[in-house]
Amino acid sequence: MLPMRCSRALAKCRYSTKARRELISRYSGEFPDKLLTRKQKVPTHMYIANSEAAQRIDQYLKPHLQKSRCETVLEINPGAGHFTRQLLDKETQFKRIILLESLEHFMPRLQELHTLYPERVKVQQGDFINLWKLVYMDKMDGGTRTPDLLLDVPQKDFSDDVNMLVFGAVGSYPFFKHLINSLIFQTSLYNLGRCEMILAIPPPIYIHLTCTNEIGYLIYRSTSVLFQILFEHQFIAKVPREDFLPQQTVYSPTKGSKLGKVRSINPEYLYLVKFAPRRNLHELVQPQDLPALWFFIKQNFVSRRNRIIPNMEKWVPGCGPRLIISPHGAESVTPTYPEDLPQKLPQYSSQSTSMSLRNYYPGINIYTQFGDLRPSQTLTLFSQFRQWTEYGESSFLASLENALLKLETATDEQNLEDVVTLPEEDDADPEELHEEETSSPSKSREKASS
Repeated sequence: MLPMRCSRALAKCRYSTKARRELISRYSGEFPDKLLTRKQKVPTHMYIANSEAAQRIDQYLKPHLQKSRCETVLEINPGAGHFTRQLLDKETQFKRIILLESLEHFMPRLQELHTLYPERVKVQQGDFINLWKLVYMDKMDGGTRTPDLLLDVPQKDFSDDVNMLVFGAVGSYPFFKHLINSLIFQTSLYNLGRCEMILAIPPPIYIHLTCTNEIGYLIYRSTSVLFQILFEHQFIAKVPREDFLPQQTVYSPTKGSKLGKVRSINPEYLYLVKFAPRRNLHELVQPQDLPALWFFIKQNFVSRRNRIIPNMEKWVPGCGPRLIISPHGAESVTPTYPEDLPQKLPQYSSQSTSMSLRNYYPGINIYTQFGDLRPSQTLTLFSQFRQWTEYGESSFLASLENALLKLETATDEQNLEDVVTLPEEDDADPEELHEEETSSPSKSREKASS
């Protein structure tokens, strides 16, 4: 008789084989084998598996789509076209549907839709989720990959209504960092307008982007602060992870994991969420000051032990008293979506709120840390700093100029990402938080050159 441990392992193996066969039997006519035969940690590219799942998602989105006046929709990786059919049924609303597919396997079927609807459906093969890589390669060789991929996207002024809606399922953390950088440096996607995105994403990514400082500094980092300042966001619903391909490996927390409490939240679901750049963003921060805001937040959230007054005095000596003895009263912020009750939000995530330039932190002293500030309070502090007469001659601008110069002279893909993210002390390990495979700089260079 086999030992109990071996019997369980054998049963698990047999179950996995049986489940895999059932998956292949059900979906092999529509999906390539590589999406069916192997589970992944958190796949960066995901596909809606069947029409029933697409219909459920469409029901969740109906109240949100009814409020939208946008006539253009872009679907990321439509795959077998299950959700595309839901979009096609909304003929009076969506006059143009752009389908961007990364896998060659699905192109013949999608081209058939273009043949049926030549004026309404535009189909292109390209990797929208790795848009940041295309931007980098264009920068290196002067190519036009990015504008070619976004050729059919309508252009509007930033202060106008959204230029398009984007639907898809995304498990790539660098994708969201690229969206932030696109807004900050006014390049790539958000150079064409304020597109609104409705995405299914893994819970750890959404929690990281929308958490408050109450969760702790391992999760509440510069990316969290920047995202909440730049974007309005809304949680819509939880959708079963099994409705998407490829399947995901079961999360098993490692001993001593600092992030287990986040990684273990709703692993059997994806979060269906909506977000768009703030319409009044350029009223809060002038476009030419956005890189300074980015650098201010990146630098000051490098360590969870960074204290506000000592850090600020490195740039403007003697500024501490004016921060402590502030005559200003604090202006409160209000929820962007008042109908969304906080108790119905995912654990550790926060409500989207308005941003204020007068949301002063109460009772600041020499021990107050940057991690004590909410996003709106961080924006207020930057606005104060920007208005000081010493700002124009401060060492901050020299440091900012040096960082931007490094962005321009980054020699490979890995260095570019390192410069953009300014790795943070005590920061969450991306592989542990988002289960993305990390590679060494040498491997990244090989990948970039291939």
